[in-house]
Amino acid sequence: MAGGGSPMHWLAFVREGRWGMVALQGFMFLLVAVTALLPAPGGEWAASLWLSLVPVLVGAAGVLSTGRSLDGSLTPSPVPNGEGMVAAGLYRWVRHPMYTALDVICLGVAVGSGKWTCYLAVAALCVFFEVKTRAEERYLRDAYPGYAEYAARTGKFLPGIGRARA
Repeated sequence: MAGGGSPMHWLAFVREGRWGMVALQGFMFLLVAVTALLPAPGGEWAASLWLSLVPVLVGAAGVLSTGRSLDGSLTPSPVPNGEGMVAAGLYRWVRHPMYTALDVICLGVAVGSGKWTCYLAVAALCVFFEVKTRAEERYLRDAYPGYAEYAARTGKFLPGIGRARA
């Protein structure tokens, strides 16, 4: 282990590092908002406020539904809080429906702004969620004995797509 230290020291570092990932997630959301509001270099793509409402509302419904399903398990951290594994509601079909819903909301913001820079920020957010879920799923496998089987039969961000190898 680099720098020495006990396994407990390493575990504490990992658990503290989770908040860096949460801060980066907040920054990514801010990036989407700022790119939607600032003038776009090189012009705009066709913006549609009405068309943007559909993904924003669908995503908001997804966030509310997943938040309700998670209940006490809800945490922005990739490290589980010990409240239990959830496989009900949208989690029956998708392992990370909250992230999917947040991406859909941000896509709606990009459609409303019509700015290519906002679309790029949304793409960066999608990549961030892919990276975050890789770390998160390691923690979930360690915390919950049935998680590997659940991941093998459940899509990652969309139903049936991205099942984990058992």
